[in-house]
Amino acid sequence: MVEIEGYEMPDELYYTKDHTWVRVEDDGTVTMGIDAYGGTAAGEIEFIDLPLEDDEFEAGDAFGSMESAKWVGGLIMATSGKVIEVNSEVEDNLELLADDPYGEGWMMKAEPSNLEADLDKLYHGEALEEWFKKDLEERS
Repeated sequence: MVEIEGYEMPDELYYTKDHTWVRVEDDGTVTMGIDAYGGTAAGEIEFIDLPLEDDEFEAGDAFGSMESAKWVGGLIMATSGKVIEVNSEVEDNLELLADDPYGEGWMMKAEPSNLEADLDKLYHGEALEEWFKKDLEERS
């Protein structure tokens, strides 16, 4: 875990430029969510729209949306694949997105179709801190 500008960012995860994270599970599936910045920067989340099981997406597609009083935006798919599970708990308890974004606040699980190539396009490891600091600077 690294802390960047006050935000905790697990460095074993992979991140999109839109602050979606992805974790590769031992069984080859992936779990996705929104990172600590994405879950708090827009203010209190008021609504989330998640995909249905068996929906298929390409990396970079919007798989859902999130709304706060001051922002509405798409949730971006980190890897291509088919949705195999959606976290209905997060739809009923939106605070999880800010309170536990990497644990109980996960959004969906997918069976990836192009994992290695998709992961190569994401921020991870040493590239994480440089990207995140630059991104925060550009947003302020």
